[in-house]
Amino acid sequence: MRKAARCGLLVLLLAGCFSAPAKRYFQIVVTDTNAQPHPKIGKILYIEPVRVDPLYDDFRVIYRVSLFELKYYSYVFWAKKPDALFREAMGDYLIEKEGFPRVTLDVLQGDPEIVLRSNVRLLEEIDNPNVWFARLAMDLEFLEFKSGRSLLKHSFDRRLPLQVRKVRQLPAVLSSILMGELDIAVRKLAGALEVKEPAHADHRD
Repeated sequence: MRKAARCGLLVLLLAGCFSAPAKRYFQIVVTDTNAQPHPKIGKILYIEPVRVDPLYDDFRVIYRVSLFELKYYSYVFWAKKPDALFREAMGDYLIEKEGFPRVTLDVLQGDPEIVLRSNVRLLEEIDNPNVWFARLAMDLEFLEFKSGRSLLKHSFDRRLPLQVRKVRQLPAVLSSILMGELDIAVRKLAGALEVKEPAHADHRD
């Protein structure tokens, strides 16, 4: 009986040693309360559903080990599919920065005047021997809602190092990249929309 109990205890200990890591879920959260608000656009913004390259349109987090090889973490996941994560993150951030009087994810609300169309081309962790990187490549385009005329296009492909070689660092660095690029895109849009009033000549009779 004692032998059987000892065997059972050994089996439990071995099972604990070889059990899979607990699943972890991450989000993209873009926030920067200390920075200045965005320039005032004065037009209601609608954010279209985000398009994501099929390779990255997955709950599983991807990491790259070489130029030719990508892998999925078996225990690390996005809390939502990347299209929803990025759309919500951009919406929250643009509301926070107060450049647009209203930002909506529902095309039937708010009488939108400008559309933000976006495409995620790359979303990955790069595992180099000495340092890991977060890499995000996207295309952003602002269009007139009624006419569909393009107002501004902004594309980027950036990578920033993780402070430590841990996947827990990845979401924060990706969020930082997205935040910085949104800042650039909105400033460029404000410049494109700026209308300079012509100087009025002083006519005398």
